[in-house]
Amino acid sequence: MATSPQYVGPLERRSDYLPLRKVERVVLLGYMASGKSTVGEALARRLEWQFVDFDVEIERRDGRTVQQLIEEEGEGFFRELEAALTEELATVRNVVLAPGGGWITRPELLEAIRSGTLSVWLRVDPAEVARRLKNDTVDRPFKELADPTERIAAMQAEREPLYRLADVGVPTNTRSVEQIAFEIEQLVRTRGIHEVE
Repeated sequence: MATSPQYVGPLERRSDYLPLRKVERVVLLGYMASGKSTVGEALARRLEWQFVDFDVEIERRDGRTVQQLIEEEGEGFFRELEAALTEELATVRNVVLAPGGGWITRPELLEAIRSGTLSVWLRVDPAEVARRLKNDTVDRPFKELADPTERIAAMQAEREPLYRLADVGVPTNTRSVEQIAFEIEQLVRTRGIHEVE
């Protein structure tokens, strides 16, 4: 039975998953603008691993933006592309994965890659998400609202039980990308990195 994350300094752990498991890949979970792409790039650089941003990879393969895909084909179609990419990457070693914010709404995808994977929830407050969206050049949901904080808070609250399926939770509000990447790197290294034969 899963336990709630325990607080161990800046990282929160789910102790039932972490002990004795070598890490072959890391998956970053979190709401939109939580820092999955930026932290993922920094972490992959530190570990000298490959980095896969799901949105970027899907756009590269399809030739359309995520927004265009959803508008033209529907969200279900996009989620199926995410699922197919997850299945493809489930056995890839030495990779940091950054799926979209809604990926966790299908928790079976996390279970499909659980073996050998360290899952990390990048926690961020709704007000901080709103601030990041305002400064973001990327077209994202809720960006057009004068103050999207309430909508963001409601969606985060709805998804929180799913984010809590992660092995580790990392608060990101006031910490730099490099600090966060360093802490996750240390956790990966203490568990032991699986070297490719």
